[in-house]
Parts: sequence; C-alpha cells; structure tokens
Amino acid sequence: MKTAINRLPVFYRYLLSYILLLLLPLLFLGTTGYLRLADIVGNEVERNNQALLDKLQDEVDQKLIQMNKIAGQITQTPELSPYVLTHDSVSMYEAKKVLESKVVDDSIREVLVHIRGSDYLYSSLSVYKVHDFVADIYHYADWTPEQFPEDLNRLTSPLLRPAEDVKIDGLPSQRLVTYMVPIPINSQRPYGTVLFILKEDMMLKGMNPELTLPKGNAVVFDQQGRVLSAYKQEDYLKDSDFYKQLTKEKGHVQLDIQHKPYAVSYQKSPRSGLIYATLQPQATVVAPVNQVIFQWINSLLIIFFVGGLFVYLVMLFNYKPVKRLASLVEAVRGHSIRKANEFEAIGSVIHDMADSNRQLGRKLEENRSAVKDHLLGSLLKGEMKTLQEVNERGGEVGVVFPHPQTAVLILEHPASLVPQKKQLIEEVERRFGEAETGYFKDSLEDRRTLFIMSVQSSGDEWKRWLESLREHLTAVFAAPITMGVGNLYEEVTQVGRSYLEASTAIDYKLIKGNQRAIFFDELPAHDREDVFNPRRVLNELDLVLQHGSAERITEAVQQIAVRMKQSGLTLFIARELCYDMIHKFIAFIEKKRPGSSSDSFPDVMALTDVTTLDEIAGVFTTACATLCNSLQERKPASSAALIEQITEYILNHYNEYDFSVQKIADHFSLSLSYLSRYFKEQTGRTVMDYLNEIRIDQAKLLLRTNDRSVKDIVQQVGYYDVSSFIRKFKQSVGVTPGEYRKQQRV
Repeated sequence: MKTAINRLPVFYRYLLSYILLLLLPLLFLGTTGYLRLADIVGNEVERNNQALLDKLQDEVDQKLIQMNKIAGQITQTPELSPYVLTHDSVSMYEAKKVLESKVVDDSIREVLVHIRGSDYLYSSLSVYKVHDFVADIYHYADWTPEQFPEDLNRLTSPLLRPAEDVKIDGLPSQRLVTYMVPIPINSQRPYGTVLFILKEDMMLKGMNPELTLPKGNAVVFDQQGRVLSAYKQEDYLKDSDFYKQLTKEKGHVQLDIQHKPYAVSYQKSPRSGLIYATLQPQATVVAPVNQVIFQWINSLLIIFFVGGLFVYLVMLFNYKPVKRLASLVEAVRGHSIRKANEFEAIGSVIHDMADSNRQLGRKLEENRSAVKDHLLGSLLKGEMKTLQEVNERGGEVGVVFPHPQTAVLILEHPASLVPQKKQLIEEVERRFGEAETGYFKDSLEDRRTLFIMSVQSSGDEWKRWLESLREHLTAVFAAPITMGVGNLYEEVTQVGRSYLEASTAIDYKLIKGNQRAIFFDELPAHDREDVFNPRRVLNELDLVLQHGSAERITEAVQQIAVRMKQSGLTLFIARELCYDMIHKFIAFIEKKRPGSSSDSFPDVMALTDVTTLDEIAGVFTTACATLCNSLQERKPASSAALIEQITEYILNHYNEYDFSVQKIADHFSLSLSYLSRYFKEQTGRTVMDYLNEIRIDQAKLLLRTNDRSVKDIVQQVGYYDVSSFIRKFKQSVGVTPGEYRKQQRV
C-alpha cells in the first residue's frame, strides 16, 4: 500500500492527503449527525406512535362512555319506561322514534331495549321477539337462542362481546361488536338491558387508520386478551399466544409477526380496562429515520465533492511554482523526471547547485586574497586611473573605496608581535568607521603592515583618528607601535607616491622617535634646487621622450643618473624622482604601443627596497632599457592579424572555468582596458559577448549530439553557475537548454 502511494505523483499524493483531511471531519460529523438524527427522528416516531395509540384509546373509550350515557338517558325517558313499553302497544312505536334518535354515529347499527320478564326487544328499527332476534334476524355464530335471553335477563354489569361474524337476514355477513348495558346502570336490581350493535369497521374509523396505519394494524383487547376489535383481520390475531407475546414487556416491543419485524406499541386504559395496541412494520417505522439520514448523507457527499473540487483547484494554483521548478529541473538535467519524484529531483538539483556553489565559493575564496592583493598592487603601481575603475574591479573581492581621498599607512611593530600579525590586522579593521576604511596589502617585511586607506575626514581629523588608533593598538598588544603616514591624495594614481611618503616617514623613527604616528607632511623639506631640481629634470625628460630616439633617451637618462648621484639628494626625493620617471616611461610606451603591458617596469614596492642613490639610478636606467626594448620590438603585422590571434585563443581556451578577459590580456601583453577597446573596435561587440556566443554555440552542438545532462554540458563549456548559463541561453536562443534539446530531437 505504502509503495503504491509512493509511486503516485507528488501532486496526487498531496491531493489525496488533503482529501483525507477533508474526509476526517466529514466522517466525524456524519457519524455524530447520524446518531443525533436517528435519536431525534426515532423519538419523533415514538411520540407519533404514542399519539396514535392515545387516539385509538380515546376513540374506543369515548364510544363506550357515549353508549353508557345513552343507556342512562334511556332510563330517564318516559317513553322507554317498563310500564309504557309493556302496557301500551301504541307507545312501542313512539319508543322506536326515541331509540332512533339515540343512534348518534355511523358505528352504531342498532340500539335495542329489553324489559326483563318481557318477550320483546324494542329497537330503533323495529320490535323483535327475543327468541326470533338471534334465531331469525341476527345469526350469531357463538350466541345461541337459548343463551341470548338468559344473558339479557341475568346481566348485572356492562358486557362487551368481541367482534364476531354475524349473518343478518337478507344481508351479507358482517363483523359486529355487541355492547350490553343493564339499566339502570350500577343498579343491584336492573329492570332491563340495552343492546348496542356496533359495526367493527366503523368503530376505529375516527382515527383514520387508512392514513395513519396503511400497512399496520390497530387492535383492541379485553381483559382476557380476546380481540374485541381490529382494523384488519389478520391470521396472527387468531393465535392465542399472540397476546401473551405482546404483553411480555411494557410499552413498546419489536415482534416478528409472520416472519416480518413489527414495531408494536400498547397500553391499558384506566377507564375501560381495555388494552389498545398499534402494529406497524419496522420498515415503515424507520422509513422517516432512513429518509432523514439519506438526506443527511447526500448533504455530506455534496459537501465532500464540492470541497474536493475546491481542494483540487487550490492544489492546481499552489502547485504551479513546483511545476515551474520541475520544468527548470528538466531543463537543467536535459531529460524528463519521474512525476512521482518532483521534490526529490528538485532537492537533488538544489543539492548539486549547493555543492557547485560551495566548490565555486571555495575556489573564489582561495583566489580572493590573491586577487585582492593583485588589485591593491596595481593601485600602488598607478595602473588604475580613476576611483570608479578601482571600485568596479574591486567590488567582486570586497575592495571598495567609498571616499574621495586615499593615503597609505604603514605600521611597524617589534619582531615579538610578528606571530600576532593577523590579530593586529583584524584589530585595525575593527577600528574602521564611516569616515575611514582601508585594506591590508601584503608586504615582504614581517615587521611592517601596509594599509591603503580611503578617507573622508579632513587632515586634522584624520591625524587624530590615527593617533587614537596607535594608542589603542599599543594598549591592546602591549608593544610599541610606530606609524608612517603618507599624504592624502584625491587622484588614485598618486597612491604609489603616498606609499613612498609613508615609507620615508617610517624611516624617520630614529629622529622622531618610536611609538608615535609620523606624518610625511610634518617632515622637513630636502630639495636641493640649487644643484639638482627634480621638477626641471622631469620637464627635460618629457622633451627627450617626445622628440628623441631610443639612443637619445638612453643617453639622457644616463646623464640624469650621474647628476643625481653627484647632487647628494635625500633618499626620499630620489625615490620620488624615480617613481615619476617610471610613470612617464609607462605613459609614453602606452601612447606609442597601445595595449602594451606595464608589468615589465619596476614597481613602487621595489623602490622602497633600495637604500642608496646608486641603487635608485640603477632602477630607472633599467626601466629606460625596458622602454627602449619595447620601442624596438616589431609590431603585429596588422590589426586583422592580432584580432585573429585573439579569437583563435578564445576558441582554444573558452572551456576553462577560470578563463577571463584578464587572462587574454596577460597572454598578449596588453592592458585590460586596451584589449576591451580594441576588440570592440574590431568586432563590434565586447570580449564577453563573443565568449558567451562561443559557449552557447558549443552547448547547442552538445545538446543535439549527446545525452549528457545540462549541468555536465554547462561545465564542459566553461561554466559553473548553471542557473546563470540557463538564463543567458534562454535570452540568446529563446528557450531553455532542455526545451532546445526536445525541439531538436523531435
């Protein structure tokens, strides 16, 4: 059972569960409602039966009372006195009229008066001789002519004879009930007897048995258990055990009569002593209960079907996101999934994506520090021209300069603090606020820690913040901390200069003292303008670069080196001059050879390692040699040849997961900005657009020719982010990879 349910699609499993949830309260409501309704309707049926029984009793008792009253009225009527009836023959006809008036309803066929000792019966119809009445007029089966006069003359209390078949002269046989009342009633010496001949079928007519008991019966028993009257003459009434079976219990019983269950109600009249019973087939009794219950069940079924339909419609609406996810899973996997396992398939894909993202995250995290260090190194070298460029490239690795001013901060600490260098960096970063932020740049010197800062505050506020930072670090690490601080610059190209200034400032610790912040702008000037003016030297170098050949540039740089060593410049000014000269070389070669890489020139970090003027002169003469070599290199045969080489390189390496535009630029010794601009000019599209086209075309080929999953194909063309590639594929092709494969297979 469980396996069969598990094979159902998820939609129908959930639909089944919601239907069961709907069914449970309906079952509870149906069961309790059924019992309650059965109880209510059953009580109502019982009350109706009791009311019917009361009506039967009242109907017969009232007739007996009425006949007793008629008997009493007869004793008080002069025309019916014994003297008049027996001594005046004329009065016999008057008596007939009086008796005729006593027949008050259709159930009384005839009223007769007999004066004891006489030989006549005076009737509402005629005058009969006693002997002739039962011998010739009314032929009773069990009332002989000999017994009849004896009963008339000896009766001392009312006697009700059970209904019996009576043959009336000239008429068909009828069932009649005979009620005999001695007059005067309750007299010890009655003088006569009144006979009431009643029609059995009319006795119970007042209770409308045709309507109230269409399939049942109404029976009146006397104290001996004889059937005095019945609505229907049935065979079971002739069974002497029927009455005993009926009266075993009180009130209401269920009996099997002629192999059919009947509900029987009975009671004894306290006035007449008669026993009244109603019999109804059990099916008739429970019919109202069954009808109400049937209606109740129908109502519950309607509620169930309407509720089930509503649940189905709600399920369709709520299942749409799952269906879309399942379609996306099919698109990612490239094949249909089992409809019973949508969630498992979705979970599997999410799990795979999570694994892929974790792997990608680990790779990114592994490379993040290297990328970040490379970016900060490029910033120190002056390779980035604007703050916007820095933030665009650094946003992916979390390097953002939010403020317009930049500066370099160098911390120097004792060798004992080197093992805690990581904690020192973290403590500095925790002190950054809204006005100051910075990024650690790895340095070859263990005792020094370098930060490139982005600063919003003014000079005085900046200095106060640095002083408070130094005091805090000194207190936390219980070690002397010295700071060297370069000037604030709004041009990011001057970050390298600020680094030289910070390095110079930290070198002044022997003069200014340890455990303090040394600001470069507070150091004394050391410019020997009378002997060697660096500004004038740079202007002369500009003229040589603009109009000279490689030989003349080399000669001019060598002369500058000799003059600098002879001038006795301070180490800082010499470093600064070298820094400016190298930047002029880089700008010149970029102008002559657009896209040339600047990595072959010495960087600003190398300048801080030199400690003599001879070494500085060697640095910029080496840079000059690099410049001249670049000028003498042959250019590519044509732009067309270069673009062909670039596109061929992309075709050969597009499927590498770490493939990037920077990698292309490095391979061809071009700057990133120049490569991007050059490729757009030659092809009319960006490098990334062309790369994506290559990858999508290759993915289309693989989707058409093999059955590997979309995830595998995406990774095969150099992507790790499957969702991103699916979006790009759909934007380009108009359908998802999975849909594309289905279309091609059809």
